[in-house]
This record gives sequence, C-alpha cells and structure tokens, in this order.
Amino acid sequence: MKSNIIYTLIICLFFASCDDVLDKQPLDVLAESNFWKTPANAQDALIGCYDAMQRGDHSSTSVVYDLWALRDVLTPLAMSRGAAYNAISEGLADPTNGVFANTWADLYRGVVRCNDLLDHIDAIDFAGDDASKNQIIAEAYFLRAMFYYALVDCYGDVPLILHMQTIAESQVPRNPMSEVIAAMNTDLQFAIDKLPTSYDSSNVGRATKGAALALDVKYKMLTKDWAGAAASAEQIMGLGYALQASFPDVFALDNENNSEVIYDIQFLGGAVGEGNIFDKLYNNRSTQTNGWSQINPAQYLVNMYEVIDDNPTYTKDGKIAQEVYDYFEGRDPRMDWTILRPGAYVLDKKGKMALYPYKVTSFTHSITGLTLRKNMLTGVDGRAWDSPNNWIVFRLADIMLNYAEAKTQALYGDGAVVTESSIYSMVNQIRERASDQLPTYEAGSLTKEEMLEHIYTERVRELAFEGWLYTDYRRWGWIAQNDGYELLGMKITSSMTTLGTEPLQTRTYSEYMNLWAIPQSEREVNPQLTQNNGYAQ
Repeated sequence: MKSNIIYTLIICLFFASCDDVLDKQPLDVLAESNFWKTPANAQDALIGCYDAMQRGDHSSTSVVYDLWALRDVLTPLAMSRGAAYNAISEGLADPTNGVFANTWADLYRGVVRCNDLLDHIDAIDFAGDDASKNQIIAEAYFLRAMFYYALVDCYGDVPLILHMQTIAESQVPRNPMSEVIAAMNTDLQFAIDKLPTSYDSSNVGRATKGAALALDVKYKMLTKDWAGAAASAEQIMGLGYALQASFPDVFALDNENNSEVIYDIQFLGGAVGEGNIFDKLYNNRSTQTNGWSQINPAQYLVNMYEVIDDNPTYTKDGKIAQEVYDYFEGRDPRMDWTILRPGAYVLDKKGKMALYPYKVTSFTHSITGLTLRKNMLTGVDGRAWDSPNNWIVFRLADIMLNYAEAKTQALYGDGAVVTESSIYSMVNQIRERASDQLPTYEAGSLTKEEMLEHIYTERVRELAFEGWLYTDYRRWGWIAQNDGYELLGMKITSSMTTLGTEPLQTRTYSEYMNLWAIPQSEREVNPQLTQNNGYAQ
C-alpha cells in the first residue's frame, strides 16, 4: 500500500501551500507565523521534506533522476544518451555542467525544507505529546542527513547550513567535509534513537530506525570507518529484514515495500502529479511509457556476470549473430533482470512478448544496443512521466555486502586469510538467491584481497543501476579504470546484430574528478564558494 505521505502531499500541493511556504526564504515573518500553528502543520512541512527527494517532472530535475539513478553511467558500466553525463564520464566536464548545478540545487532545496521545519517546530504546541514531536524531528534529521550525504559525496566540502537564512546571511563559505559529517552524525544518532522500526500500512514510506542505520552505514563507508560501518550494518540485520526469495521479486510492482526494502522513495501514478519520471527516461520504447533509454549498459557490465550454463537452450533469431547468443546466454540470471539485450524478450505495450531488438520500437535509442530492465515496468503498467513504481534507496542485500566489505577491512591486514564465517555468509546468501548454480565460497578459502575482489564484483552484479556503484568505484579506486577506457556495446543494423568492436566512447580520468565541480552558477551568486582543485577557478 502506498503511504499516506503521498496522499497528504497531493492535498498539500492542491492548495498550493507547501511548495510556497517551504521553498521561499523566511523574509515574510507574518506568512511564517500564519503557517506554523499546529502539529498538523508540522506534518505537512515534513511531507514537503520528503517531496524534495521525490519531486520531478518532464520539465524539471529530481534527486532520483539526477543522483541515484544515473550516476552509474559515470563508471565503466554504462554510458548515457545525455551530453552532460557523458562529459563527466569522459573527463571533459567544467563548472558550467548542468548535472553539477541541478544536483546542488535539488539537494539544497531539501536541506532548506528540513531547516524550515526544524527552526519552527519548537513554536508549535504538541500538548505534551513529545513522542510525536521527536519523531517529526527525527524524520527531518534523517532526510537532511540524506541530502548532506549526497552533497559531501559529490562535492566534498560544502556549506553546512542548519538554519534558515536571510539573503544577507546566505553568503557563506564551504565547511570542511569532516565538519558536515560530524553534524550529520549527531542528527543521525537522534534519528536512530527516536525512529520506530516499522509503521502500519498507512505510513509505509516514512523513515525508520533501519533507514537511519543504513544511512549511518553509508556515511561510515564514505569515511572508511570500517568497524563502525560493520556494527551499524549488524544492527540492521537484527531488525527483521529478509532477502526476497528471488532477485526479480525485489523490484516487482505488486511486491513493493517488501521485507528486503529498508527505505524507498514512494511514487503514485494515476495523473495526480505523484508518479515517477525515471520509468519514462530509462525504459525502452515498446512499453507504455514510450521510454527514452537514457541508460546504455556496456559490454563491461555483461562481462561481470559469470557463465554458469555451458549448454543453454534458447530460440534463435536469424538476424542475431551466433556470437551474440554465445556471449549472452547461460550467464548469472541477474544479467537478464538488469539489462535488456539482443535475444531476450520483453512484454510490450500490446501485451505481447517482443524479441529485442527487432520487435522493439526504436531500439536504436540505445547507443550501445543495450538498455535497462531492472525496476522498469513492462506491458501496460507504466505511464509516461507518471509511473507508480517506487525507487529503492536502501535494501538488505546492499547492507549485507557493505557489512562483508567493512568487516573484511576491519579485521584483516594485507595478505591475511579471511576466516570470519559471517563475511562468507553474507556473500553466499546473495549468490544462492541469484542462482543455485553459482558457486559459493568456503570459510577460510580466500585472502583479504581475494575476498574484497569477490565482494566488489558481487556488488556490481547485484546493485547495478541502483545508484551506489559510482560511490563504490571511487572508494575502491576502480573509477581510475575510466582512464583510457574504450566503451563497447553492440553493433545493430536493420539486418544483423553483432558484438561491437569499435569504441562508442573513450574516456579520460584524473584523480581530481572524484569530486564534482562547485557549480559556476552558485559561485556567481555566492563568491565565498571556492572551487574544487582541478577545475577552472
């Protein structure tokens, strides 16, 4: 069931109050005093904080679109049809890049909304109901920490703004990343202490203790606090979350908010202005969304999926070369639940199984000849710019692999044999869920370096295009693979599909690119903002 978050937001936006109140600077004291009267006003403001993560239509950007969903195209896994993203991945982006500017604006919009609520909540009489008040504060702290996590991950040092500002107060410098993280850690501890472990069905989608702990894991992974990350991940695993029986079950529309989901961004289709845009932007053209295939996977990703069946059975199409079938068939089944590739079938908008590419409308939309399947709606389920499927931010499989990585780093020195059974268990459970044909690892059989390699590749197979791998690749040092990387896809003509051998993109990389440029537009408004090293000053 979709959360009351969505329905409250619809009412709020219908009366044109939430966006007006929550996005403006607090210069009109009278208007502010008219709004902040009751606990219901605080709840409305809190919904506006959630909306800052969800917002977006065909004419605007959103945190989901500009941050989590598309950042994986900045790794060797894929490329985008968008010039701004390709400029980043090719090492050509400058401070005027639209992705840098849009992401900064979207994230600080969320910070401002949270600050507005937190600045005013003490003026509201909760009639002694401190538990309700503290929960609202805890949810706002969690959301603000989410926005700041993405800010420091992308830009490093950023302004730490914890209260509403007047125009005169808005000219502030960047704070060291360590100061921002320390402030958010304080907020997160409050959220962890005050948030419930679950809600009734009418409030699914709100932040929980598990969500706050998951964000704590991400902050600690970012700072390489390995012991702390493992400890927080272990707490999550004691809260009752469970892996779904099969990989596709995680993302099924009729199975949303399932036992594996720790936190997701809620969407609701039906022409009420609360549907998602990513289904339109990433899906293929033959679905109800008439998708644009903005994410174009590469051969590099396909190569990550192990071959587990040497003699697969399939129905061959004469326009698809045998080398293509030999390349794709028999791999880890997560590949076919993640990407749509030649020789695979997809349910089209007419309810028919369409062979990709030749029975799929406008298959040439994808530059690489591969497109996204994970979390995409097929058949008639979606709607252009207004699909109902949620975006999963945190799920148990992700946290299990974070635990395995952090525990390995915390316990073992270079060259040591990994003996801790819980590390092997985390990786093996995920592989066993994917396929009973995937080999598992026996405790004590791997060195630290071998274990980390297996964890890293397992994260790619399990989490591709969920938005975490760009952060992972920079933490692992794998983003340097972009230097000189020649991205390959398929070669598809009207008469034949073969494996591509000519690079579709050639990339460069320097270490300074691990951080994004501070947007030029922001520096023009606030001259106190310094620029990250490597970019034009």
